[in-house]
Amino acid sequence: MLSPAGCAHSPGTLLPEIATMICLHVVAACVFAAAAEPATIIQPRIIETRTVALTQTVTLKDIPAGANQVRLWVPIPSDATWQRVVDRKIISAPGTWSVVRQSEGRGDFLYVQIDKPQTSEASVVLECAVERQGVAFPMDVADAPRDIQSAQFKLDLDQGAPLMAVNAQIQKMADDACKDERDPAKQAVILMHVVADAADHYSKDPSKPKCGRGSAEDCLTQGGGCCTDLHSLFIALARARAVPARMQYGYRLLDAKAGPTAYDPGYRCWIEVFIPGAGWVPTDIVAADGAKDDVPNKWAALSATRVWLWQGRSFELTPKAATSRIDTMTCGWAEIDGKAVDVLPAADGSPSKLTRTVQFAVLKTDRTADTPKIAE
Repeated sequence: MLSPAGCAHSPGTLLPEIATMICLHVVAACVFAAAAEPATIIQPRIIETRTVALTQTVTLKDIPAGANQVRLWVPIPSDATWQRVVDRKIISAPGTWSVVRQSEGRGDFLYVQIDKPQTSEASVVLECAVERQGVAFPMDVADAPRDIQSAQFKLDLDQGAPLMAVNAQIQKMADDACKDERDPAKQAVILMHVVADAADHYSKDPSKPKCGRGSAEDCLTQGGGCCTDLHSLFIALARARAVPARMQYGYRLLDAKAGPTAYDPGYRCWIEVFIPGAGWVPTDIVAADGAKDDVPNKWAALSATRVWLWQGRSFELTPKAATSRIDTMTCGWAEIDGKAVDVLPAADGSPSKLTRTVQFAVLKTDRTADTPKIAE
């Protein structure tokens, strides 16, 4: 595991890089707003700063004998808002590999190409140290202008996006909830609660599907599902009201899982909604809805237990994959002789051939017994 060298800073203070990112974040929020009157600045509260050392292993199994070529795209931690990667090293990877920055700020992927594979299994192992800040936005003080310059948010307002499309049912659902409200911040909070009331994550209701394609329509039909189902529904509802919204992906490293044993963290997504005066505000609706009453920071908040990997969905990979558009991805993407490996479990429940495990240790945290809780 990596040492905490170079990770130290004063508890309760912002790192220079993160402070700069926050300044740019807020400045962008004011510039993007298309209102005649200035937006009220919504200053985020940094609840906790946490640094972890982690080992991530992504494995492709059941490579058939005689295969000519295997290609892997493995998302790896990289710098983002509220996240700083202070060390990173590829421990092992078969074939030839390179770190490739994906387009439109989607993060770093490790691209691996194996010609004439000699084994039935291929693994990519990464070690890194990641510093993450838990953040909460006081949305109750929001006084955002009524209008957002939609031309600047084409992707984040796309009402026809695959699996997150706005149909008549979703439009009515959004309009019935928000009525005449035009403030983006107030609408966002209203719609977060609409999703929580209309749908349950499988951790709350075990009868809901545990893994699917992540669809707003499926979420309504099933009354819930996985985190991507619920967050896809929110994104469709927000876009129906002309509020920019987008998806972020990664996984959680909960304190209880720290230690020498590697485990499958699954994946976890969350949403970001653009609020003039605040910028992009994160929320995990699943975590917020499942949080106990003594957790004050639920909505418009995200804990430091996350590791961010990539942004968005329905995009093309770099280098280009045989599958032109990737709608659903959990721990990466793989192709064997130009044919995509299914990233979802099979109909009989057997797992995907592409899996991920992590093992981590908490190097530093400034959390104390008095630190306000935040939904994890």
